[in-house]
Amino acid sequence: MSPEQPDVVDPARIVPADFVFPGTEKLNPREIFVGPGYQAPRQRTEPAAVAALVCAVLSPIPGVGLLALGLGIFALRRIRNSYDTGHGQAWFAIVVGAATTAGWLWLWWLITQMS
Repeated sequence: MSPEQPDVVDPARIVPADFVFPGTEKLNPREIFVGPGYQAPRQRTEPAAVAALVCAVLSPIPGVGLLALGLGIFALRRIRNSYDTGHGQAWFAIVVGAATTAGWLWLWWLITQMS
């Protein structure tokens, strides 16, 4: 090593003190670096996607399918700007919510035409 180069690299000179790697803003460093080696952070599922999935399962109840459709769209918009999971749940809620809403509207139309 040359005399002007230090033996130990100071990390504070390489990375600013307030630097946060994108996507790790909500992670706890103690959880990741607690064991030997690097522990992968737990994946986080978007709560709106879970709520949309529950509403999609309950969509045979009139009106809940429309709620599942709205929550699924909301969840997809939130997932787009984050590293969260839940794409499949949100899409399932959108498809099932739209289908059951269309089914309930068709059934309502049939009933009103009969009377």
